[in-house]
Amino acid sequence: MVPGRRAGPHFARGPLPFRRVETLGSPWIVGPGKRRRVRTVEAFLAALRRCLAGSEYSCVFPALSRDFENSVANVVLNRLIGGSLGETARAIEPAYQGHQYYPFPALRIGPTLSQILECSHLCQEPIDLPLLEIADCRLVSVTFGSYEAWLSSWSGLQAETGTAALVPLHPWYLCLSPIVRELLAKKLAGLFRAKIEAIPLASQRRCRVVRTGFDLKLPVDATLTGEHRLLYRLNCENAPVISVLAKRLLGANGCPAIDFQEDLASIFHTEPALAPHLCAIIRSLVQIQPGESVLAAINLWAGRREAQKLLREADSVRIEEFFHRYCRVLMTGPVQYCSQWGMAFEPHLQNVYVAMRDGLPDRIVLRDLDASILDARRIRPLLRDLGLNLAQDTWPAMPAFEIGGKPLVQAMLFGHLGEVMSCLTQTAGVKSDKLVSIVEDMWSDLTAGAPSTSARRSVQILRGWSDAVKATLRTRLARSTSMEFIRA
Repeated sequence: MVPGRRAGPHFARGPLPFRRVETLGSPWIVGPGKRRRVRTVEAFLAALRRCLAGSEYSCVFPALSRDFENSVANVVLNRLIGGSLGETARAIEPAYQGHQYYPFPALRIGPTLSQILECSHLCQEPIDLPLLEIADCRLVSVTFGSYEAWLSSWSGLQAETGTAALVPLHPWYLCLSPIVRELLAKKLAGLFRAKIEAIPLASQRRCRVVRTGFDLKLPVDATLTGEHRLLYRLNCENAPVISVLAKRLLGANGCPAIDFQEDLASIFHTEPALAPHLCAIIRSLVQIQPGESVLAAINLWAGRREAQKLLREADSVRIEEFFHRYCRVLMTGPVQYCSQWGMAFEPHLQNVYVAMRDGLPDRIVLRDLDASILDARRIRPLLRDLGLNLAQDTWPAMPAFEIGGKPLVQAMLFGHLGEVMSCLTQTAGVKSDKLVSIVEDMWSDLTAGAPSTSARRSVQILRGWSDAVKATLRTRLARSTSMEFIRA
Protein backbone atom coordinates (compact mmCIF):
# COMPACT_ATOMS: atom_id res chain seq x y z
CA MET A 1 0.00 0.00 0.00
CA VAL A 2 1.48 3.36 -0.99
CA PRO A 3 1.64 5.83 1.96
CA GLY A 4 -0.81 8.64 1.44
CA ARG A 5 -3.33 6.56 -0.47
CA ARG A 6 -6.81 6.38 0.92
CA ALA A 7 -7.47 3.42 3.18
CA GLY A 8 -9.75 0.67 1.95
CA PRO A 9 -13.11 -0.23 3.51
CA HIS A 10 -13.78 -2.22 6.65
CA PHE A 11 -10.36 -1.74 8.23
CA ALA A 12 -11.72 -1.51 11.79
CA ARG A 13 -14.66 -3.18 13.45
CA GLY A 14 -15.92 -2.80 16.98
CA PRO A 15 -15.84 -5.67 19.47
CA LEU A 16 -19.62 -6.05 19.65
CA PRO A 17 -22.02 -6.54 16.76
CA PHE A 18 -24.25 -3.98 18.49
CA ARG A 19 -21.49 -1.33 18.53
CA ARG A 20 -19.73 -1.98 15.27
CA VAL A 21 -17.22 0.60 14.06
CA GLU A 22 -17.97 1.02 10.38
CA THR A 23 -15.32 2.79 8.31
CA LEU A 24 -16.64 2.30 4.78
CA GLY A 25 -15.78 5.65 3.25
CA SER A 26 -15.89 7.42 6.63
CA PRO A 27 -12.89 6.53 8.81
CA TRP A 28 -12.76 8.56 12.01
CA ILE A 29 -10.34 9.03 14.87
CA VAL A 30 -12.21 10.01 18.01
CA GLY A 31 -10.43 11.71 20.92
CA PRO A 32 -11.35 13.80 23.95
CA GLY A 33 -13.43 16.67 22.68
CA LYS A 34 -12.67 16.12 19.00
CA ARG A 35 -13.70 13.98 16.07
CA ARG A 36 -11.85 14.19 12.78
CA ARG A 37 -11.87 12.29 9.54
CA VAL A 38 -8.81 10.24 8.61
CA ARG A 39 -8.40 9.80 4.86
CA THR A 40 -5.08 7.98 4.38
CA VAL A 41 -3.27 4.95 5.75
CA GLU A 42 -0.39 7.18 6.79
CA ALA A 43 -2.66 9.56 8.74
CA PHE A 44 -4.50 6.70 10.41
CA LEU A 45 -1.31 5.00 11.58
CA ALA A 46 0.09 8.28 12.90
CA ALA A 47 -3.10 8.90 14.88
CA LEU A 48 -3.13 5.29 16.09
CA ARG A 49 0.47 5.57 17.30
CA ARG A 50 -0.52 8.58 19.41
CA CYS A 51 -3.55 6.75 20.81
CA LEU A 52 -1.45 3.74 21.81
CA ALA A 53 1.41 5.68 23.35
CA GLY A 54 2.07 4.28 26.82
CA SER A 55 -0.16 1.22 26.27
CA GLU A 56 0.86 -2.44 26.04
CA TYR A 57 0.70 -2.14 22.24
CA SER A 58 3.20 0.70 21.84
CA CYS A 59 6.20 -1.67 21.84
CA VAL A 60 4.70 -3.81 19.07
CA PHE A 61 3.44 -0.92 16.97
CA PRO A 62 5.75 -1.71 14.01
CA ALA A 63 4.25 -5.22 13.76
CA LEU A 64 0.73 -3.81 14.14
CA SER A 65 1.28 -1.25 11.39
CA ARG A 66 2.74 -3.88 9.03
CA ASP A 67 -0.32 -6.07 9.56
CA PHE A 68 -2.62 -3.09 9.03
CA GLU A 69 -0.98 -2.03 5.77
CA ASN A 70 -0.99 -5.62 4.51
CA SER A 71 -4.67 -5.98 5.32
CA VAL A 72 -5.67 -2.71 3.67
CA ALA A 73 -3.69 -3.59 0.56
CA ASN A 74 -5.40 -6.98 0.38
CA VAL A 75 -8.87 -5.49 0.90
CA VAL A 76 -8.21 -3.15 -2.02
CA LEU A 77 -6.81 -6.04 -4.07
CA ASN A 78 -9.85 -8.20 -3.28
CA ARG A 79 -12.23 -5.42 -4.29
CA LEU A 80 -10.39 -4.92 -7.58
CA ILE A 81 -10.41 -8.63 -8.37
CA GLY A 82 -14.01 -9.05 -7.21
CA GLY A 83 -15.14 -6.08 -9.26
CA SER A 84 -13.69 -7.62 -12.40
CA LEU A 85 -15.63 -10.88 -12.08
CA GLY A 86 -18.03 -11.30 -14.97
CA GLU A 87 -21.29 -13.21 -15.14
CA THR A 88 -19.47 -16.33 -16.33
CA ALA A 89 -16.94 -16.30 -13.47
CA ARG A 90 -16.69 -19.64 -11.63
CA ALA A 91 -16.08 -18.16 -8.16
CA ILE A 92 -18.40 -19.89 -5.66
CA GLU A 93 -17.97 -17.68 -2.58
CA PRO A 94 -16.69 -14.33 -3.90
CA ALA A 95 -16.71 -12.41 -0.61
CA TYR A 96 -14.12 -9.67 -0.99
CA GLN A 97 -14.61 -7.97 2.41
CA GLY A 98 -12.40 -10.35 4.38
CA HIS A 99 -12.86 -11.90 7.80
CA GLN A 100 -15.79 -10.66 9.85
CA TYR A 101 -14.30 -10.04 13.28
CA TYR A 102 -10.53 -9.94 13.08
CA PRO A 103 -9.24 -6.36 13.37
CA PHE A 104 -7.33 -6.75 10.10
CA PRO A 105 -9.93 -8.44 7.89
CA ALA A 106 -7.81 -9.33 4.84
CA LEU A 107 -4.40 -10.07 6.36
CA ARG A 108 -2.61 -12.38 3.93
CA ILE A 109 1.10 -13.08 4.50
CA GLY A 110 2.99 -15.55 2.36
CA PRO A 111 1.56 -15.71 -1.17
CA THR A 112 2.82 -13.30 -3.81
CA LEU A 113 0.62 -11.04 -5.88
CA SER A 114 0.86 -13.36 -8.87
CA GLN A 115 -0.08 -16.37 -6.73
CA ILE A 116 -3.16 -14.54 -5.41
CA LEU A 117 -4.20 -13.50 -8.90
CA GLU A 118 -3.83 -17.10 -10.12
CA CYS A 119 -5.48 -18.79 -7.14
CA SER A 120 -7.98 -17.27 -4.75
CA HIS A 121 -11.69 -17.45 -3.97
CA LEU A 122 -12.14 -14.63 -6.51
CA CYS A 123 -10.79 -16.56 -9.51
CA GLN A 124 -12.55 -16.37 -12.85
CA GLU A 125 -11.67 -19.98 -13.66
CA PRO A 126 -10.99 -23.18 -11.70
CA ILE A 127 -7.43 -23.84 -10.57
CA ASP A 128 -5.37 -27.03 -10.76
CA LEU A 129 -4.57 -28.80 -7.49
CA PRO A 130 -1.28 -30.72 -7.70
CA LEU A 131 -1.12 -34.24 -6.26
CA LEU A 132 1.92 -35.23 -4.22
CA GLU A 133 2.86 -38.89 -4.50
CA ILE A 134 4.42 -39.90 -1.18
CA ALA A 135 4.69 -43.02 0.97
CA ASP A 136 3.80 -43.50 4.65
CA CYS A 137 0.40 -41.84 4.60
CA ARG A 138 -2.61 -42.94 6.63
CA LEU A 139 -6.27 -42.76 5.60
CA VAL A 140 -8.99 -42.40 8.26
CA SER A 141 -12.59 -42.94 7.19
CA VAL A 142 -15.79 -44.50 8.45
CA THR A 143 -17.32 -44.19 4.96
CA PHE A 144 -14.69 -45.65 2.63
CA GLY A 145 -13.43 -49.18 3.05
CA SER A 146 -10.25 -48.72 1.03
CA TYR A 147 -7.83 -46.14 -0.28
CA GLU A 148 -8.90 -46.97 -3.86
CA ALA A 149 -12.58 -46.27 -3.10
CA TRP A 150 -11.66 -43.00 -1.38
CA LEU A 151 -9.49 -41.75 -4.25
CA SER A 152 -12.03 -42.66 -6.92
CA SER A 153 -14.93 -41.07 -5.04
CA TRP A 154 -13.55 -37.58 -4.47
CA SER A 155 -11.16 -37.20 -7.42
CA GLY A 156 -12.53 -39.49 -10.12
CA LEU A 157 -9.03 -41.02 -10.50
CA GLN A 158 -8.23 -44.70 -10.32
CA ALA A 159 -5.42 -45.84 -8.04
CA GLU A 160 -2.51 -47.34 -9.96
CA THR A 161 -0.68 -50.46 -8.82
CA GLY A 162 2.69 -49.73 -7.25
CA THR A 163 2.13 -46.01 -6.69
CA ALA A 164 2.32 -44.32 -3.31
CA ALA A 165 -0.56 -42.37 -1.78
CA LEU A 166 -1.70 -39.20 -3.54
CA VAL A 167 -2.13 -36.16 -1.29
CA PRO A 168 -3.77 -33.04 -2.82
CA LEU A 169 -1.85 -29.81 -2.34
CA HIS A 170 -2.95 -26.20 -2.43
CA PRO A 171 -1.34 -24.51 -5.48
CA TRP A 172 0.49 -22.00 -3.27
CA TYR A 173 2.11 -24.84 -1.39
CA LEU A 174 4.68 -25.79 -4.00
CA CYS A 175 6.33 -22.39 -3.52
CA LEU A 176 5.42 -21.58 0.09
CA SER A 177 6.27 -24.86 1.82
CA PRO A 178 9.98 -25.50 2.42
CA ILE A 179 9.06 -29.05 3.45
CA VAL A 180 7.43 -29.85 0.11
CA ARG A 181 10.28 -28.23 -1.80
CA GLU A 182 12.83 -30.27 0.14
CA LEU A 183 10.94 -33.53 -0.31
CA LEU A 184 10.75 -32.94 -4.06
CA ALA A 185 14.40 -31.89 -4.30
CA LYS A 186 15.58 -35.04 -2.51
CA LYS A 187 13.16 -37.21 -4.52
CA LEU A 188 11.42 -38.41 -1.36
CA ALA A 189 8.17 -37.42 -3.02
CA GLY A 190 7.03 -36.68 -6.56
CA LEU A 191 4.29 -34.82 -8.36
CA PHE A 192 1.68 -37.04 -9.97
CA ARG A 193 1.16 -36.39 -13.68
CA ALA A 194 -2.57 -35.57 -13.28
CA LYS A 195 -4.02 -32.57 -11.45
CA ILE A 196 -7.46 -31.98 -9.96
CA GLU A 197 -9.55 -29.07 -11.21
CA ALA A 198 -11.07 -27.20 -8.24
CA ILE A 199 -12.55 -23.86 -7.20
CA PRO A 200 -11.30 -22.17 -3.99
CA LEU A 201 -13.93 -21.18 -1.42
CA ALA A 202 -13.98 -18.11 0.81
CA SER A 203 -11.45 -19.42 3.33
CA GLN A 204 -8.97 -19.69 0.40
CA ARG A 205 -7.70 -23.09 1.60
CA ARG A 206 -10.97 -24.98 1.11
CA CYS A 207 -11.61 -26.01 -2.48
CA ARG A 208 -14.48 -27.65 -4.34
CA VAL A 209 -13.57 -30.36 -6.83
CA VAL A 210 -15.21 -29.53 -10.17
CA ARG A 211 -15.59 -33.13 -11.34
CA THR A 212 -17.22 -34.61 -8.22
CA GLY A 213 -18.47 -31.70 -6.08
CA PHE A 214 -16.53 -32.85 -3.01
CA ASP A 215 -14.86 -30.20 -0.83
CA LEU A 216 -11.24 -30.41 0.33
CA LYS A 217 -9.76 -28.69 3.36
CA LEU A 218 -6.03 -28.24 2.81
CA PRO A 219 -3.17 -26.78 4.84
CA VAL A 220 -1.53 -23.60 3.59
CA ASP A 221 1.88 -22.50 4.85
CA ALA A 222 0.73 -18.89 5.10
CA THR A 223 -0.95 -16.47 7.50
CA LEU A 224 -4.56 -15.76 6.56
CA THR A 225 -6.70 -13.43 8.72
CA GLY A 226 -4.38 -13.69 11.70
CA GLU A 227 -3.59 -17.41 11.92
CA HIS A 228 -1.02 -19.67 10.32
CA ARG A 229 -3.21 -22.02 8.31
CA LEU A 230 -1.58 -25.40 8.66
CA LEU A 231 -3.86 -28.27 9.63
CA TYR A 232 -3.28 -29.78 13.07
CA ARG A 233 -2.77 -33.55 12.92
CA LEU A 234 -5.37 -34.28 15.62
CA ASN A 235 -7.96 -32.14 13.86
CA CYS A 236 -7.28 -33.94 10.60
CA GLU A 237 -7.21 -37.44 12.10
CA ASN A 238 -10.36 -36.94 14.21
CA ALA A 239 -12.47 -35.08 11.62
CA PRO A 240 -14.30 -38.14 10.18
CA VAL A 241 -15.07 -39.54 13.65
CA ILE A 242 -16.38 -36.22 14.99
CA SER A 243 -18.53 -35.86 11.89
CA VAL A 244 -20.04 -39.33 12.32
CA LEU A 245 -20.66 -38.62 16.00
CA ALA A 246 -22.52 -35.40 15.21
CA LYS A 247 -24.72 -37.16 12.62
CA ARG A 248 -25.47 -40.09 14.96
CA LEU A 249 -26.53 -37.71 17.74
CA LEU A 250 -28.75 -35.89 15.27
CA GLY A 251 -30.38 -39.13 14.19
CA ALA A 252 -30.92 -40.35 17.75
CA ASN A 253 -32.21 -37.12 19.30
CA GLY A 254 -33.54 -35.04 16.44
CA CYS A 255 -32.96 -31.34 15.83
CA PRO A 256 -34.55 -30.27 12.53
CA ALA A 257 -32.85 -26.86 12.60
CA ILE A 258 -29.37 -28.27 11.89
CA ASP A 259 -27.53 -30.70 9.64
CA PHE A 260 -23.88 -31.20 8.73
CA GLN A 261 -21.62 -31.32 5.71
CA GLU A 262 -19.86 -34.52 6.64
CA ASP A 263 -16.11 -35.02 6.79
CA LEU A 264 -15.95 -38.37 5.01
CA ALA A 265 -12.23 -39.02 5.27
CA SER A 266 -8.85 -37.56 6.06
CA ILE A 267 -5.38 -38.45 4.84
CA PHE A 268 -2.13 -37.41 6.49
CA HIS A 269 1.52 -38.36 6.70
CA THR A 270 2.35 -40.65 9.60
CA GLU A 271 5.43 -38.64 10.61
CA PRO A 272 4.12 -36.10 13.20
CA ALA A 273 6.38 -33.30 11.96
CA LEU A 274 5.11 -33.72 8.39
CA ALA A 275 1.43 -34.36 9.16
CA PRO A 276 0.36 -30.68 9.51
CA HIS A 277 1.85 -29.99 6.07
CA LEU A 278 0.90 -33.15 4.16
CA CYS A 279 -2.77 -33.81 4.82
CA ALA A 280 -6.30 -33.17 3.62
CA ILE A 281 -9.89 -33.52 4.81
CA ILE A 282 -12.50 -34.63 2.26
CA ARG A 283 -16.10 -33.42 2.70
CA SER A 284 -19.34 -34.66 1.26
CA LEU A 285 -21.70 -32.76 -0.95
CA VAL A 286 -24.32 -30.72 0.90
CA GLN A 287 -27.62 -32.62 0.91
CA ILE A 288 -30.57 -30.54 -0.33
CA GLN A 289 -34.08 -31.52 0.71
CA PRO A 290 -37.12 -31.24 -1.61
CA GLY A 291 -38.60 -27.75 -1.79
CA GLU A 292 -35.59 -25.89 -0.40
CA SER A 293 -32.63 -23.95 -1.72
CA VAL A 294 -29.29 -23.92 0.09
CA LEU A 295 -27.09 -20.81 0.13
CA ALA A 296 -23.71 -20.22 1.71
CA ALA A 297 -24.24 -17.75 4.55
CA ILE A 298 -21.23 -15.74 3.44
CA ASN A 299 -22.94 -15.18 0.06
CA LEU A 300 -26.07 -13.93 1.82
CA TRP A 301 -24.33 -11.21 3.81
CA ALA A 302 -20.99 -10.52 2.09
CA GLY A 303 -19.70 -10.45 -1.46
CA ARG A 304 -22.86 -10.74 -3.55
CA ARG A 305 -25.06 -10.01 -0.49
CA GLU A 306 -27.84 -12.18 -1.89
CA ALA A 307 -30.03 -11.35 1.12
CA GLN A 308 -30.67 -7.97 -0.47
CA LYS A 309 -32.42 -9.71 -3.36
CA LEU A 310 -34.45 -11.90 -1.01
CA LEU A 311 -35.62 -8.91 1.02
CA ARG A 312 -35.88 -6.31 -1.76
CA GLU A 313 -39.67 -6.01 -1.55
CA ALA A 314 -39.98 -6.83 2.17
CA ASP A 315 -41.37 -4.36 4.69
CA SER A 316 -40.00 -3.98 8.22
CA VAL A 317 -42.34 -6.65 9.62
CA ARG A 318 -41.18 -9.21 7.05
CA ILE A 319 -37.52 -8.34 7.65
CA GLU A 320 -37.93 -8.76 11.40
CA GLU A 321 -39.65 -12.11 10.84
CA PHE A 322 -36.80 -13.14 8.55
CA PHE A 323 -34.19 -12.20 11.18
CA HIS A 324 -36.13 -13.98 13.93
CA ARG A 325 -36.22 -17.16 11.85
CA TYR A 326 -32.55 -16.73 11.02
CA CYS A 327 -31.62 -16.47 14.70
CA ARG A 328 -33.70 -19.53 15.50
CA VAL A 329 -32.12 -21.79 12.89
CA LEU A 330 -28.59 -20.49 13.53
CA MET A 331 -28.67 -20.66 17.33
CA THR A 332 -30.87 -23.67 18.13
CA GLY A 333 -28.68 -26.52 16.88
CA PRO A 334 -25.27 -25.30 18.10
CA VAL A 335 -26.68 -24.35 21.52
CA GLN A 336 -28.46 -27.70 21.84
CA TYR A 337 -25.37 -29.70 20.92
CA CYS A 338 -23.23 -27.74 23.38
CA SER A 339 -25.65 -27.61 26.32
CA GLN A 340 -27.13 -31.11 26.05
CA TRP A 341 -24.67 -33.36 24.21
CA GLY A 342 -21.22 -31.92 24.86
CA MET A 343 -20.11 -30.75 21.40
CA ALA A 344 -19.11 -27.11 20.84
CA PHE A 345 -18.99 -25.95 17.21
CA GLU A 346 -18.01 -22.65 15.55
CA PRO A 347 -20.96 -21.48 13.40
CA HIS A 348 -19.35 -18.34 11.99
CA LEU A 349 -20.27 -16.97 8.58
CA GLN A 350 -17.84 -19.12 6.58
CA ASN A 351 -18.95 -22.36 8.26
CA VAL A 352 -22.69 -22.21 7.62
CA TYR A 353 -25.06 -22.94 4.76
CA VAL A 354 -28.62 -21.68 5.14
CA ALA A 355 -31.48 -23.76 3.74
CA MET A 356 -34.34 -21.52 2.61
CA ARG A 357 -37.97 -22.57 2.26
CA ASP A 358 -40.72 -20.19 1.06
CA GLY A 359 -38.29 -17.29 1.32
CA LEU A 360 -37.47 -17.87 5.00
CA PRO A 361 -34.56 -19.65 6.75
CA ASP A 362 -35.55 -23.22 7.60
CA ARG A 363 -32.35 -24.89 8.84
CA ILE A 364 -28.57 -24.60 8.70
CA VAL A 365 -25.95 -27.00 7.39
CA LEU A 366 -22.74 -26.70 9.40
CA ARG A 367 -19.29 -27.53 8.07
CA ASP A 368 -15.75 -27.52 9.52
CA LEU A 369 -16.36 -29.71 12.57
CA ASP A 370 -12.73 -30.82 12.97
CA ALA A 371 -11.91 -28.10 15.55
CA SER A 372 -14.97 -28.87 17.73
CA ILE A 373 -14.36 -28.91 21.48
CA LEU A 374 -15.77 -32.03 23.13
CA ASP A 375 -16.87 -32.84 26.67
CA ALA A 376 -14.94 -35.99 27.62
CA ARG A 377 -17.46 -36.93 30.33
CA ARG A 378 -20.33 -37.16 27.84
CA ILE A 379 -18.57 -37.98 24.58
CA ARG A 380 -16.36 -40.88 25.68
CA PRO A 381 -19.31 -43.17 26.56
CA LEU A 382 -21.03 -42.27 23.27
CA LEU A 383 -17.92 -43.16 21.30
CA ARG A 384 -17.70 -46.53 23.05
CA ASP A 385 -21.35 -47.26 22.32
CA LEU A 386 -20.84 -46.42 18.65
CA GLY A 387 -17.60 -48.36 18.36
CA LEU A 388 -15.68 -45.21 17.38
CA ASN A 389 -12.27 -44.03 18.54
CA LEU A 390 -10.56 -40.66 18.49
CA ALA A 391 -6.79 -40.41 18.14
CA GLN A 392 -4.96 -41.71 21.19
CA ASP A 393 -3.59 -38.33 22.35
CA THR A 394 -6.83 -36.38 21.76
CA TRP A 395 -8.06 -35.86 25.29
CA PRO A 396 -4.81 -34.49 26.81
CA ALA A 397 -4.69 -31.98 23.94
CA MET A 398 -8.41 -31.09 24.01
CA PRO A 399 -9.19 -27.73 25.69
CA ALA A 400 -11.43 -27.99 28.75
CA PHE A 401 -15.06 -28.13 27.66
CA GLU A 402 -15.84 -25.09 29.82
CA ILE A 403 -13.81 -23.13 27.26
CA GLY A 404 -15.84 -24.49 24.34
CA GLY A 405 -18.79 -22.19 24.86
CA LYS A 406 -16.65 -19.10 24.35
CA PRO A 407 -15.59 -19.73 20.72
CA LEU A 408 -19.10 -21.00 19.98
CA VAL A 409 -20.71 -17.75 21.17
CA GLN A 410 -17.93 -15.70 19.57
CA ALA A 411 -18.50 -17.37 16.20
CA MET A 412 -22.31 -17.30 16.43
CA LEU A 413 -22.69 -13.68 17.56
CA PHE A 414 -19.63 -11.74 16.47
CA GLY A 415 -18.60 -13.88 13.53
CA HIS A 416 -22.09 -14.31 12.11
CA LEU A 417 -25.09 -12.44 13.55
CA GLY A 418 -23.04 -9.25 13.86
CA GLU A 419 -22.53 -9.24 10.10
CA VAL A 420 -26.20 -10.04 9.49
CA MET A 421 -27.30 -7.18 11.74
CA SER A 422 -24.87 -4.76 10.14
CA CYS A 423 -26.14 -5.66 6.67
CA LEU A 424 -29.79 -5.29 7.67
CA THR A 425 -29.30 -1.94 9.41
CA GLN A 426 -27.32 -0.54 6.47
CA THR A 427 -29.37 -1.83 3.56
CA ALA A 428 -32.86 -2.38 4.96
CA GLY A 429 -33.08 0.47 7.47
CA VAL A 430 -33.99 -1.80 10.39
CA LYS A 431 -33.12 -0.33 13.76
CA SER A 432 -30.32 -2.19 15.53
CA ASP A 433 -32.17 -2.05 18.88
CA LYS A 434 -34.94 -4.19 17.43
CA LEU A 435 -32.48 -6.76 16.11
CA VAL A 436 -30.71 -6.91 19.47
CA SER A 437 -34.01 -7.56 21.22
CA ILE A 438 -34.74 -10.43 18.81
CA VAL A 439 -31.39 -12.03 19.70
CA GLU A 440 -32.11 -11.66 23.41
CA ASP A 441 -35.60 -13.14 22.96
CA MET A 442 -34.01 -16.11 21.22
CA TRP A 443 -31.70 -16.70 24.17
CA SER A 444 -34.74 -16.64 26.46
CA ASP A 445 -36.60 -19.13 24.25
CA LEU A 446 -33.61 -21.49 24.20
CA THR A 447 -33.32 -21.33 27.97
CA ALA A 448 -37.03 -21.96 28.50
CA GLY A 449 -37.02 -24.85 26.01
CA ALA A 450 -34.06 -26.69 27.54
CA PRO A 451 -35.21 -30.15 28.72
CA SER A 452 -33.51 -30.19 32.13
CA THR A 453 -32.16 -28.00 34.89
CA SER A 454 -28.57 -28.74 33.90
CA ALA A 455 -29.29 -27.93 30.24
CA ARG A 456 -30.95 -24.64 31.22
CA ARG A 457 -27.94 -23.78 33.34
CA SER A 458 -25.64 -24.54 30.40
CA VAL A 459 -27.64 -22.26 28.09
CA GLN A 460 -27.48 -19.49 30.70
CA ILE A 461 -23.70 -19.91 30.89
CA LEU A 462 -23.46 -19.60 27.12
CA ARG A 463 -25.63 -16.50 27.18
CA GLY A 464 -23.32 -15.06 29.81
CA TRP A 465 -20.48 -15.08 27.28
CA SER A 466 -22.37 -12.76 24.93
CA ASP A 467 -20.23 -9.82 26.02
CA ALA A 468 -16.88 -11.63 25.70
CA VAL A 469 -14.68 -11.45 22.62
CA LYS A 470 -11.66 -13.42 21.53
CA ALA A 471 -8.47 -11.39 21.99
CA THR A 472 -7.39 -11.97 18.40
CA LEU A 473 -5.40 -8.75 18.09
CA ARG A 474 -3.40 -9.49 21.22
CA THR A 475 -2.71 -13.11 20.27
CA ARG A 476 -1.71 -12.11 16.74
CA LEU A 477 0.76 -9.49 17.94
CA ALA A 478 2.19 -11.93 20.50
CA ARG A 479 2.24 -14.73 17.87
CA SER A 480 0.37 -16.84 20.41
CA THR A 481 -1.76 -19.89 19.60
CA SER A 482 -3.73 -19.82 22.87
CA MET A 483 -7.43 -18.98 23.12
CA GLU A 484 -7.93 -15.88 25.22
CA PHE A 485 -11.25 -14.10 25.76
CA ILE A 486 -11.93 -10.72 27.35
CA ARG A 487 -15.12 -9.00 28.46
CA ALA A 488 -16.00 -6.14 26.15
